[in-house]
Amino acid sequence: MYRKALYVLCTWLGICLSFFSLAQEPVVRNKLFSFGSYGRVGVGWAPGITGSVGRNLNLNGMGAVGGRLEEGDYFELAGALHFSPVTANKDTTSIDAQVRFGFFPTQGQLIGGSTSKSFGSITTAIPELYVEAKKIAGSNWSVWVGARYFRGGDIHIADYFYFDDHTSQGFGIKYKNTQFAVMLPGAVDTSSSVPPYFYLNIVNNTPVLGLRGRQVYILEQQLFSNKWGQFKILGEFHKLNNATVSDTTRYNYPADLGFVLGVKHIIPIKQFLDGSFQQFSARYGYGIANGGDGGGSKTFLTYGAPNLQTGKFKNAYSIALTEHFLANFNRNYSLNGYALYTHSKGAADSTNKAPDFMNRQVFNRKTDLAVGFRGQWYITNWFHLLHEANYAARKDGSQPYATMFKLGIIPTIVPTGKRDVWARPQIRLVYECAFYNKFASNNLYSTYLQQSGAKSIGQFIGIGAEWWIW
Repeated sequence: MYRKALYVLCTWLGICLSFFSLAQEPVVRNKLFSFGSYGRVGVGWAPGITGSVGRNLNLNGMGAVGGRLEEGDYFELAGALHFSPVTANKDTTSIDAQVRFGFFPTQGQLIGGSTSKSFGSITTAIPELYVEAKKIAGSNWSVWVGARYFRGGDIHIADYFYFDDHTSQGFGIKYKNTQFAVMLPGAVDTSSSVPPYFYLNIVNNTPVLGLRGRQVYILEQQLFSNKWGQFKILGEFHKLNNATVSDTTRYNYPADLGFVLGVKHIIPIKQFLDGSFQQFSARYGYGIANGGDGGGSKTFLTYGAPNLQTGKFKNAYSIALTEHFLANFNRNYSLNGYALYTHSKGAADSTNKAPDFMNRQVFNRKTDLAVGFRGQWYITNWFHLLHEANYAARKDGSQPYATMFKLGIIPTIVPTGKRDVWARPQIRLVYECAFYNKFASNNLYSTYLQQSGAKSIGQFIGIGAEWWIW
């Protein structure tokens, strides 16, 4: 009897210990982890505004195009897990799983003191969550799937990712210099004026929101030449599925499509120091692929009004031209500059406003023009004098052009002591002065003017920092 009781007790203890060990969370011991960050933070004043709260001087609808030094606080943190193949070290496969978090205030410029529950609360975004395998088994094949910043280079001084910003969710395959991707950007937004990604499906007399997906098929080809620089050729095909539902008439939009063709050229400027370059891009978007507004260039964010007789965006188009250069003249001075032109039209006949799918009046044609320069004088290794000049013009519909000319002087501390336009962190004292034409002033064509009232001159004074580490 004693032996049986002892056996039962030991068995019971063994079972309990096994369950206890299974219930324990694994202890994290791996070292195959890395993280990076981008951020900016500061304070700003705007003389001429009641309360002197800093406000953006740029024209409405152009985002940071025209200069980005008044941008509000933003913090980004990215972490990545790195996996190694189990085969011999001849296998050069590189496997990464990356996630990125972004944080920014929704009202005003300041992130300090804001919480998720306060007015002007902090917004959290997850723009990236994907897995990518490169050089699989030592081959030239790479694959990825998930949500990611799927885009090429930007004009940093205007925070403008031009030409090939496909950022959304999907998957891609790459072989050498050829890349094919399928992106499925989607939004359940019944207030949007772009072609709807939704329809109402009536089930048992109950409206049920159903997703109407857009497929974006992307083909990119890199062409290299030592003499003529590097060319990138871009092709996109966009497709919206038929959303016709027999039980409803308001949301039975027909299928629609669009396409994009583009070319980008990059060449180093060998007459100047290393890092100098010149870039030019040209892009044409047709139909539902005519997007590119609000200081962004995503082609799937369709612009303008539809043809309400057909429910489609046939004959809508957009033309985008961009020039970007960096000239490192010597160890004492660098100049970064850009010029861009975008002209877009929706599918309605009107050259001014027309009704969208929700019967709201939206502009059906617009033109953006901008030219900007940032010079960087390396007075010492750690003290640089930045100075900017930007001109921006915006024409919505048949209205006159709204224009802004902005000058800035930005004494900057670069604690790393590097004479490079990309050296970070930078701690900046910012003064900017913008001059508006009469139409922009009278129609309050900037965030600053909407707070100050009609003025021909706007000012911004700020102290801020920007950093990145990848």
